[in-house]
Amino acid sequence: MMKVKSNSKLSFLSFFILGIPFLSFSQKSYDITFKIAEIYTDTVVIKSYFGNKTIVIDSLKREKDGSFRLKKDNIHEGLGAFTVGNMEIFTFVFDKESKFEINLDDDWNYLVKGCKENDLYFEFQKANKQVRFMESRMKREINQNPKANRDSLNNVYRYEVNKFMSFQDEFYKNYPNNIMTKIVKSMEDPQIPKEYLKNNQIDTSKRLEFIYYFRTHYWDNFDFSDKRLIATPYFFTKQKTYINELTMQSADSIGESIKDFIEKANKSKGFEYSQYMLDYYLQLNAKLPFAYNEERFVEIVDRVVSFERTPWVSPSEISSLQSDADKLRPLLPGKQFVNISEKTLSGKTYNLYDIKKKYTLVYFWSASCESCKINLDQLETFYKKYKNIYDFEIFSIDLDNSLEESIAFQQKHPFDWIVLKSNSSLLKEKYNLDIEMTPDLYLLDKEKRIINHTPLYNQIEETIRSIEEEE
Repeated sequence: MMKVKSNSKLSFLSFFILGIPFLSFSQKSYDITFKIAEIYTDTVVIKSYFGNKTIVIDSLKREKDGSFRLKKDNIHEGLGAFTVGNMEIFTFVFDKESKFEINLDDDWNYLVKGCKENDLYFEFQKANKQVRFMESRMKREINQNPKANRDSLNNVYRYEVNKFMSFQDEFYKNYPNNIMTKIVKSMEDPQIPKEYLKNNQIDTSKRLEFIYYFRTHYWDNFDFSDKRLIATPYFFTKQKTYINELTMQSADSIGESIKDFIEKANKSKGFEYSQYMLDYYLQLNAKLPFAYNEERFVEIVDRVVSFERTPWVSPSEISSLQSDADKLRPLLPGKQFVNISEKTLSGKTYNLYDIKKKYTLVYFWSASCESCKINLDQLETFYKKYKNIYDFEIFSIDLDNSLEESIAFQQKHPFDWIVLKSNSSLLKEKYNLDIEMTPDLYLLDKEKRIINHTPLYNQIEETIRSIEEEE
C-alpha cells in the first residue's frame, strides 16, 4: 500500500479548519408531514443538497395514519428529496415556512398545506411534467405507428409546448423569488454583446476577447444573496463549468477565476458561496500530490486568501495556509531542487548535482511500501530501454525505517540505478524536505530544475516522451 509519512507537507491544522461544514448558514428547524399514495415501503429517506454533496437528513418510519413525518433541526434552506432506496421520488423546498404538509395522490396530483413556496414549486413541476409526458407520448406514437399523422401530433405537441412556455413566462414574472425562478435565472448564460458577433456567430478574430468576457460575466444572473441556491444540485454544476470549461487550466488562471468569483459573491454578501468555493478548491488541490495541484494550491492562497477578500478566515488560519504554501513553493516546477548527498547501504556517497544527464528522476521510496512495488517492473523496463536514448538517470532514496527490510529487499531485487539510504526525519533536518508519502517522484532537467512532481511512474515516462516529441 502507499506509505504515508507522519511529517505531511500540508499541516493538519489547515485540513481541520477548512473541513468544517458550512451548516452555520441558513439553518432552520422543520416539521414536515408527507402523505404519499402508492408508497408501499415502511421506510423512506429525506435528503438535501449542499454544493457537491447529497446529505442524508433522516430516515422516516411510516406513522399509524400512513404518513411520514420529518421533524429535524439544522437544515439548510434549499431543495430536499423524498427517496425510497436509491430512487428519488420527488423534490421539494426547505424554505421560510417551517411546518407544512405535502400530499400526493394516486394520479400524482399534489396538495400542499402551510407552505406557499412548495405549492408554487409543485405547480411548476406539474406543468413541466405534463409537457414532457406529451413529448414522450408523441415520440412513442411515431415510433410504434408508422401511419401516425405526424403533422397532427406535432401540432398538438407545439400547442402544449407553447402553453407551457406562456405558463413559464408568467410564473417567472409573478414569482421572481420562487426557488424555481431563481434556479432557472441562475443557470442562464450572459448575453453576448453584438461586438463579438459576425453573422450571428462568434467572430473568430475576437474569440479570446469573447471567452474572457463570457467568463467574467458568467455569474451575472446568479443571485448570491439567495442562500438557497447553494443547497441545490445546480450551483455546483455551474461552478464546475466555470472552473473546468471556461477557465484555462493553468494555476494562475484558476487562482484568478476563484478570486473574481469571490469578489463578485462578496459584493452581494454571498459569503457562503465564497467560503464554499475557497474551501472546495483548497482541499481538492491540497489532497493531491501532483505538481499541477500544488501550483494551484499556492496560487489560490497567494491570490485569494487575505484579510480583506476572505474575512471569514481568521488571522491564524491565514498564517497556516500561507505556511503550507511556503512549504510547497520551493518544490514547484521551475524551482531548483536541493542537492541531496547520501550514502548507499555499502557506504558509498552520491551527490545529486554530480549527475550530468538531460533528465534526473529523484525517486523517494520505501522497501516495505507495496505501492512502490506495483509499477517497478514497468519503470525498470523503461530505464533499461531508454536511459541512453533519453539521457536520464534515476537517483533513488529508500526511506524505510527498518534497515533490515531495506537490506532484504535490495538483496532480492537489486536496482540498476543509484540507491541511497536515508529517512524522512533526516531529509527534513538536512534539506528541509517534507516527503508526505512514498512513492514520491521528481523529474528534473539538466540544471536540476523541477519539471514534474507525481507519485505515478507512468506520468514521468509520459512527461519525458512529451518533451522529446516536441523538440
